[in-house]
Amino acid sequence: MSGTFKFEEILFNSRFPKKKHDVQLSNFLITKGISEAIRTSLGPHGMDKVILSEEGVLITNDGATILKNAKFDHPAANMLVDICKAQDLEVGDGTTTVVVLSGSFLGTCVNLIKKGLTYHRISDAFHISLRKAKEILLNLAIPVDLKDTKALYHAAHTSLESKIVSSHSYIFAPIAVESVVKITNLTCSNDVDLSDIRVIKKIGGTIEQTELLDGLGIENPAIKSFGGPSKVNGGLIALIQFGLTPPTTDTENILVINNYSSMDKILREERRYITNLCKKIKASGCNVLLIQKSILKESVNDLALQMLAQLKIMVIKEIPREDIPFILKSLGCTPIVDIESFSKEKLGYAEIVEEKNFCNEKIVTFGGIKNIPKKTATIVVRSSNKILLDEAVRSFHDALCVIRSLVRRRFLLGGGGSVEIEISTILKQFSKSITGLDSYCINAFAGTLEIIPYTISENAGLEPIETVSTLRKKHKEGKKFIGIDARKGVLTNMLKENIVSPLLVSTSIFNVSIEFAIQILKIDNILES
Repeated sequence: MSGTFKFEEILFNSRFPKKKHDVQLSNFLITKGISEAIRTSLGPHGMDKVILSEEGVLITNDGATILKNAKFDHPAANMLVDICKAQDLEVGDGTTTVVVLSGSFLGTCVNLIKKGLTYHRISDAFHISLRKAKEILLNLAIPVDLKDTKALYHAAHTSLESKIVSSHSYIFAPIAVESVVKITNLTCSNDVDLSDIRVIKKIGGTIEQTELLDGLGIENPAIKSFGGPSKVNGGLIALIQFGLTPPTTDTENILVINNYSSMDKILREERRYITNLCKKIKASGCNVLLIQKSILKESVNDLALQMLAQLKIMVIKEIPREDIPFILKSLGCTPIVDIESFSKEKLGYAEIVEEKNFCNEKIVTFGGIKNIPKKTATIVVRSSNKILLDEAVRSFHDALCVIRSLVRRRFLLGGGGSVEIEISTILKQFSKSITGLDSYCINAFAGTLEIIPYTISENAGLEPIETVSTLRKKHKEGKKFIGIDARKGVLTNMLKENIVSPLLVSTSIFNVSIEFAIQILKIDNILES
């Protein structure tokens, strides 16, 4: 098999090899090369990557984020990006592990092909190994009762331990659990709708000041230019989708005014029209008015703002269209499309509506919301700079996804490489019970899984060969939950240390990485159109 291609040439060169063996080799090399680059980011002591782009600097150790922001020309590299995105969308965690395992599986495939095995033989053996691995995962899984939210907390905490914000996992994990519990009935729900959780990013302050709001938060400030209120007790809230401006024609026209009396008449009519609008709003009992952002014209003029301020109505304008569904769910109000349909029945209620300052940035909060069919949660994440703030939000989202995975399938597994080494141990024993080439392939598959504990120990500064050998010995003795506590640098029982991961995450990792390896194996040519 030809080995004349360098990794850098394959990665960034749009001219691909044409020969069958060269195409397969280039696919293997590119996947293995990306896997090796990402591998140093795995585990609590994983290193971070800096990504430079036109949009600025990005610092992260999240596998999905790294690959989504990197640019590749090679189709195998883009396929690896796609499976990483799929893992991120499906379970939201384990993206780095998927990349590492995919590269490791393909490295094993290269060795098997060099020994003369065909694609079909390797594919069949890998499918057998996958089915057996899923059975082992089910046997290792520990069922959890979500009435006790400690399981949710430990899963979220473990996920955050491998992030840049790991030192603040004690802050993010409880907030993630509390927000999910707030919007979901854990006794009867089998899923979590993360669209009911909104994260507001604010630069200024520290991560320790991150908080879950009691109610709803809106990033738009209250209008106080005409003396309007910035705090309202017993707020009756209306959300309007029409403008508080004088009416205009549907087509563009030019109005010619010949004298001052005509001008005065137009101004009086405009004032009377705006006054009637404001009086109708006040008559409904509304004292907090949310105005949707208008695309074609301004949503409210100065005259309307002045009158609403005189009527002691708090005004929050320029509400983005994409925020409207979340606000409606949170407040339980009905959008009002014209003044004639303005009524008290369409208003939401909050015990207190006030504007709060966050280091020169303002948020309007709605507390004590009542009579809503579906609860939502708003979290304000704060940090001293944009790079750390963006990574904190990504890490928090991963923690939410881990909790969602646990709600979907209520089983936990040990972390720290304990699952991979246990599956490897059992598969090696299983391979001895069968004969033929399948036995050889399954044994190779089992050895591949050791890359996870090897990498965790290597990144933690431990001796990887000695650590993996000790782990093998422990698991052969029946200690199936022994794994690597990278923080302490010791081998210990993962369940006792509360280093855990949802079963759904591990199942998805095996499915995605093995399917990718088999798919890459089938490619023998690249055609340009």
